[in-house]
Amino acid sequence: MSTKPTEAMNNKAIKYGIGVVALALVGYNSIYIQPLDQKLAENQQTVFNAKAYVDGIWNQDLAKAYQDCSDISQLIDSFNQDVNSTFEKNSHALGIGNIGYFRVKGEGIVSAVNENNVLLQVGSSRIEIETEFIFGNALRDASGLVKINDYEDTADFNSISEAMNDRIRQEVIPSFRSKVKEGDSVKFEGAIELNKVHLNLDQLEVIPFTLQISS
Repeated sequence: MSTKPTEAMNNKAIKYGIGVVALALVGYNSIYIQPLDQKLAENQQTVFNAKAYVDGIWNQDLAKAYQDCSDISQLIDSFNQDVNSTFEKNSHALGIGNIGYFRVKGEGIVSAVNENNVLLQVGSSRIEIETEFIFGNALRDASGLVKINDYEDTADFNSISEAMNDRIRQEVIPSFRSKVKEGDSVKFEGAIELNKVHLNLDQLEVIPFTLQISS
């Protein structure tokens, strides 16, 4: 009885088995097993922390920007003389359009303490200091410090406004609201949003950055 067919089959089986093992080794070596802690660290590096960013610029760059701003009475006078020129020289905006954001400062006498705002008489103008509805992008965009092109993810860019507004709501507004009363003198720094086409200078609404009371 011949054993050649059996030997041939055995040889083929051995070769097949070796091939499977070799293929498995190649596949195993081609798979990169990344340690979990390394993967988590990489994920953490890609998450933008808006609060940490805002905290980092708050007392230096942001404070300096709002100290170096237009007196609100002078800004109003400038608008009355030349709207386009005032927008060009003083406003910040994300792009071409009619909306501009302005850094302003001033001092006025409290004429009313309302549920959502405090009204100041600043010279011949009435100014509304927002104390409840601290939303939007005015503080971020008026600062001129944050550029949308620096952020690939618009969610990161928008989260900066949220972090700034949160800090104002938590750290600036409560102490101010608890003390302010009619007749007080209030110094303020903040931001306003204006539309060049539909410009309304009556009772400008200021999102505050700083508020200081002197009775």
